[in-house]
Parts: sequence; C-alpha cells; structure tokens
Amino acid sequence: MGRKSGNKQRKDSPEKREELVRLLIPFFQKNGLKGISMDDMAEAMNISKATVYKYFHSREEILAATIAAKLDEIKDFEQYLNDKKVDYLERYKNAVQYLSEHISDITNVFLSDLKNIFPHLWQLIDAFKEYCMNILRAYYSEGIRKGYFNKINPEIMVMSDQFFLDKLTDPDFLVAHKLSIKEVFDEYFRMKFYGIMK
Repeated sequence: MGRKSGNKQRKDSPEKREELVRLLIPFFQKNGLKGISMDDMAEAMNISKATVYKYFHSREEILAATIAAKLDEIKDFEQYLNDKKVDYLERYKNAVQYLSEHISDITNVFLSDLKNIFPHLWQLIDAFKEYCMNILRAYYSEGIRKGYFNKINPEIMVMSDQFFLDKLTDPDFLVAHKLSIKEVFDEYFRMKFYGIMK
C-alpha cells in the first residue's frame, strides 16, 4: 500500500519534483557527481531521505530530472530568438545574452563527472544540442531569405555552431585550456558578432 501511495504522489506532484531538483542544480555544479549519496541530496533539498523516495525512485532519476530541468531553463532562449516584436538581429543578441546568463553556473567538474560516471545520461546533452541546431537552422534560413544575413549556406552556419557546442560541452577541452563554459561561449559569440579582424 505504501509503495503505491508513493508512486501516486510521484506522478501527481510534478511541481514539487521540479522545485526539489532546482535546489540540486547549484549543489551538483559545486560538488560534481562523484560519491554523492541520497543522504547528501536529501540534505541539499532540505528534506529527509524518506521524503526523497516519495518523489524519486533512485539517485539516477534525480540526476536525470535535474539535468532536464536545467536544459528546459536554457531552452527558453528560443523565446528570445522568435520574438516577433523585436528586430530580427536584436533577437539573436537577446537569445545569446540569455544563454550566456543561464549557462554561467555550469561547471567543468559537473560536465566531467556526468560524461564519465553517467554516460547514458549524457544522451540528454546530445539531444539538447540537436534541438539547438534545429532551432538555429530555422532562424538562419529565415534570416537569409529575408536578407538579414549574407547568402551563406545555413548548413555551414549550423556546422560552425555544432562544432562550437561540441567543444563547449567537452570537459577535457575546457580543462586542457583552462576555460569555463561561459568564457568559451562569450568569446565565440564576440568573434561571431565582430569578427577576428581589427
């Protein structure tokens, strides 16, 4: 009976689940994922371990929900990119600004632990990158049709962003070059907006 009640509560409390996993985002970014126990996560969420199990089956379910919540937050850049009330090119800058602000708390240690300890959950990152590429492909194609961008094959533009996102989410690259995600992101788009020539 208790197990069924717990299952029902998990299904019927998406708002509470989201509230709890959002408390874990800064915790995971600071501490990484290695050696994190259910007790650690319960403490970070300010609830008992017994209460954690009312909302989640396992540590991996919590981690997957936390990653999904963070990616959903980042996905809101699409709203800025498609805001018809704003000038076409200004929309791009607003979307980039939003992204810069919302990826600034993602740490190298979190990415490294996620990729190495939970490689099956890394698929969430890969799916997110593909989602971003589809959004950008549509935006670039429309911008070229309407004359906002030079007539460059949008697949080349997307290829550039794809390579960038691959490096942005590569913890080995970031660590080797002593870079944070925000530094790479800001430098890439500064180069994209203003070029490399003085």
